[in-house]
Amino acid sequence: MKITAVEALHLRLPEVREVADGSQDCLIVRVHTDAGLTGLGEVVSCSYVARAVVEAPRSAPFRHGLNEIAKGLDPLDTATAQQAMTEGTLWYGPGGVARHCISGVDMALWDIKGKAANKPVRQLLATDPVDQLPCYASVLWPENPALVADSARQFLASGYRAVKYGWAPMGQDPALDEALVAAARRALGDEVELMVDAGRVWDAETALARASAFAPYNIAWLEEPLAPWDFAGYARLAAQSPVPIAAGEALALDADYERLLAGVHVVQPDLGRIGGITPGQALAAAASGRGVRPVPHAYGTGVLLAASAQWAAALEQPLTEYTRAPSPLAQKLADHGMEFKDGLLHLSDAPGLGVELAEDIVAQYRIP
Repeated sequence: MKITAVEALHLRLPEVREVADGSQDCLIVRVHTDAGLTGLGEVVSCSYVARAVVEAPRSAPFRHGLNEIAKGLDPLDTATAQQAMTEGTLWYGPGGVARHCISGVDMALWDIKGKAANKPVRQLLATDPVDQLPCYASVLWPENPALVADSARQFLASGYRAVKYGWAPMGQDPALDEALVAAARRALGDEVELMVDAGRVWDAETALARASAFAPYNIAWLEEPLAPWDFAGYARLAAQSPVPIAAGEALALDADYERLLAGVHVVQPDLGRIGGITPGQALAAAASGRGVRPVPHAYGTGVLLAASAQWAAALEQPLTEYTRAPSPLAQKLADHGMEFKDGLLHLSDAPGLGVELAEDIVAQYRIP
């Protein structure tokens, strides 16, 4: 079996706001083979730039588009494909958007591997993966503390056992920040886990003060309080923080994660940025060896969710993010076959990632 093409599907809502919601536009890749099997993956990046990385024609050495690099490769040999894509993009890689796009192709190759083996991807990653995956609802903070209760009641009614709120308006006012966390804890009650995503707004000293203020509210973790590459700051913060520290969604390179693992309790790789499932497996092993819990960042479409769920189901401590963003690209683009019930994602036994695109949504939002 050989790869015949890597197709880029670029989708975007008619109106995109400058808020921390990556589900307003996206780049999906579909890998085709000469055996008729196809695989889906999602790139988490700037979708316009990423599309060019996939579609760029063959050029001088080390600067090709992924479609040209992948043609003729064995889709079942993900390690060789990963190496070929990395080497073929070295002139403008190895990190950044090139790595992000490799992620989507690698994800799609695992989809094909599962279909070829007639097994869900999680069964290729572990001998005893879970079929019912714990997850947490993930949304942006409401505009003020008074609006948190309505949001929390909806999650409680739906059966969520964990909820994460993040980004603005948190960040600039310590009193408002604590009021938001207090409102969330009060509305959710003591039995539901609460995660807080700060949105990369503080230095280590300020983050430590916020962590201390949030500690009485029993939060599961404080996420991304610092800039992504402030490794020294994370190390200082994690050593003193009274609450667990989580980070890692913005990183892409193995060397960066190696530095971050010394300064977090929870590492959050985005499979649409780190190179896909193949390097995700290595990172999970490295994190576990350092006593750090890996939990995927998955704030995108159902394609990213499906890949993240399969990967997380094979972890020692399974858990995944479950975006509740209202975007139709987040909620309607992909049929992932998973059912949420009683705080768990019940995974299907469909082969591969178990995800299919809704072609009517593709047609409605695709950028030609």
